[in-house]
Amino acid sequence: MGLGSLAGCVGTFGTESGEPVRFGAMLPVSGSLEQVGTHGKRAAEQAVEDINRAGGVLGRPVELTTVDTEGSASVATDGYTSLADAGVVGFVGGLVSDVSLALAPKAADDAVMEMSPASTNPRLSDAGRADGRKFFGRTVPSDSLQATAMAKILDATQYADADRVALLTVDGAFGSDLGTALGDQLDAEVVTEVSYDPSAAEFGGAVDEAFADSPDAVGFVSVPGQERGVLDAYGASDHEAPWVFSAGMFDGEIPPYYEGFYSASLSSVRTDGYFHLTQRLSDIAPLQPYAANAYDALFLMATAAEYAGEASGPAIADALQAVSGGTGHTVSVGEFDRVRTLVDAGRELNYQGASSGVDLTDALEPLSSYLVERVRNGSVEQVELLQRQFFESGGGQ
Repeated sequence: MGLGSLAGCVGTFGTESGEPVRFGAMLPVSGSLEQVGTHGKRAAEQAVEDINRAGGVLGRPVELTTVDTEGSASVATDGYTSLADAGVVGFVGGLVSDVSLALAPKAADDAVMEMSPASTNPRLSDAGRADGRKFFGRTVPSDSLQATAMAKILDATQYADADRVALLTVDGAFGSDLGTALGDQLDAEVVTEVSYDPSAAEFGGAVDEAFADSPDAVGFVSVPGQERGVLDAYGASDHEAPWVFSAGMFDGEIPPYYEGFYSASLSSVRTDGYFHLTQRLSDIAPLQPYAANAYDALFLMATAAEYAGEASGPAIADALQAVSGGTGHTVSVGEFDRVRTLVDAGRELNYQGASSGVDLTDALEPLSSYLVERVRNGSVEQVELLQRQFFESGGGQ
């Protein structure tokens, strides 16, 4: 388990600045998700740098300690103890849902705020509750939205138009729960359900099993960085059917066998904050999925503490929705000096993030738009934008 610390105190702090405000980052910076986790770590560090350049939180410097979770719930649980002992008031993480589900009750018991940049399991909508507060939030929406969008693509006549669907899901809570939610929302018949181990030596058997009952299409639930072995095995096989991906798997090179594939991903409309963040992190561009969400998670917790006038887990939990809920004066990436000015003037805040508007609901999660994308002639084309109203109506048109 790796542990690292970043102070980044480059601004001018108040007279009470002797004791830093301590945050953590619990991300996989080794293993199969190393690149995604490392970009998330860099983004959280950038948030700390931006906050400290503006004078810190409540005049106190922000200190960030990073724990390498290796994408493992057991490793993360051990690492969390070190963060709690260090007195963190909140942390960015986990990345994968298994880790967040394991950490949420511990963080709630300790009154530490947990903000995930990537965990989308529907069960997390009710996780991390204690003493009338919710100590788990996230800057990505629940998979209940992802399932609704994928089901539309698989069922709709203008898209996959499938009558028989195979579900192929990555091992773990993320794959299992999203696969279940997707199956429940499909009009098509689910003829096969297969899970796969992303650390397996080969994936041809899993692909053959998925196609055993001749599906019209495949609903594929995986994590960016853990999907390619399965897809390369499909490309080397004689099977042929459109696949519908979960989010984040159209980045980078598009292999020829992706032709006719679909994805249901968070809307790729880039905010001004996203462009400001990519300028700050130009040395690692293009940013991996969820890096922008990691920045937003740290910046939001710091903004909530400033707004509440108290750097503690309960104060942050109580203020998060107020500073992100879509009303008030807009603040964005790198504008912590503006946060302080508005708070000092008694104004309300509306954080517009790098990942999205990040308008958090009562469950401390965003309700975002999704984009239907399709591969045609080797390129990814945007086909339809599913707005918030689509999901608020339960997937109705």
